Amino acid sequence: MTRKTIIFLIATLLWIGGGIARAQVKIGVGVIGPISPQTEADVEKLVGDLPNVKAVPIQPPGDLDACVKRFVAGEPDDRLDAVMVVSLPTDSFHVQQDDKEARFTGTYEIWTLNLSTLAEDRHAFTFSDNETVVSGPAAILSIPAQLFVERATGKKLLSSSAWQAYEAVQTRVEAKLLAATKLYLSTSSLRDTQPLNMLTCAQALVDRGDADTALAVFKAAGVDNPQVRQLMAQAQNRMKRAKAESLLGRALGAMAGGDPKAASTILAQYQSAPESEPARADAIRRALAVESDHRADFAYRKVIAADTPGLDHTAFVAMMREMVAGITGRAPDEIIVSGKDVTIEDKKANEGLKTALDAYANALGKAAWLMSIKCGCDAAARLTTDSSGVVLMRARFAPSFTRAEVGLP
Repeated sequence: MTRKTIIFLIATLLWIGGGIARAQVKIGVGVIGPISPQTEADVEKLVGDLPNVKAVPIQPPGDLDACVKRFVAGEPDDRLDAVMVVSLPTDSFHVQQDDKEARFTGTYEIWTLNLSTLAEDRHAFTFSDNETVVSGPAAILSIPAQLFVERATGKKLLSSSAWQAYEAVQTRVEAKLLAATKLYLSTSSLRDTQPLNMLTCAQALVDRGDADTALAVFKAAGVDNPQVRQLMAQAQNRMKRAKAESLLGRALGAMAGGDPKAASTILAQYQSAPESEPARADAIRRALAVESDHRADFAYRKVIAADTPGLDHTAFVAMMREMVAGITGRAPDEIIVSGKDVTIEDKKANEGLKTALDAYANALGKAAWLMSIKCGCDAAARLTTDSSGVVLMRARFAPSFTRAEVGLP
């Protein structure tokens, strides 16, 4: 073999290896809220400019399960490797205005989802801006300067009405959104996205306790594959255990919510399930038997701290839901759990805060505490009215804390 042939083969192997490493991935990009078409296109371009990424415009279908059903288990032409959604809710804007100035504050969020591993990332940005409103003689005197600035930069220097002030701030807000998105993408896990692996996705769903969606993914992957059939059998067994696990989570949630009567009722349901674990049930039963208030709280916390890390995703969500309902008297509309934070969505939270502020603060603080136990890290919780709504209250808890920090955003 000649030297030139060897060099050619090495170069070919390197090119093939590099081609594998540089496989292009498809990332769906969607927006929620009053974002202009131009800014939406600019966000899509920022994502598409990442190495080996093709950005695809999407209409966000909803939460993690909805995205998996649409972009993994759905039509082959709709399949994606990851999703990124930028939210700028209309009601996140807070406006303060007087005769001379308009002030605006608000928040927006970037949510990313890896459709193979189901790893999520949520990053919220808070912005503020103001615009001077000039009227009367001062507005007339400012016309030459206005014309000069508009011709030079295409932007207004001063606003002569509240509507112009709003338009000016909206333009600057979207510019900040783009700048922050570009900064976020410079270190985002989206840069490490790999091509979709449907079996990895299905296994991640099984580990979360979401066996129904996992089965849909398995079927989309093809049941003729022996590995798929084996994993489907495991998922079906997991479905049986998931029901018992959710009852365990609910019992722990009732304890965290300070409702031992409800916890005892749910515990009895858990014990009657064939897949229940007697040792875990006995530990809860002994804690519920403690009568002294102070000792009972300690006993509850001990059991919760021991059992919570082992709960699957579905059971942990059930625990959160039961805890919030026990404290506030109202079951939340949605519980969204990611790596180290939890979002509690309650469509009537605005009304609830007016009459039960302490209860919501207590529930949010315990949500952050439970999330910290689950992840073994610093954790955060937030209260919103819907998936794209403004944050009404926040809480954080670290393993070193004795109590949660709760406050308004």
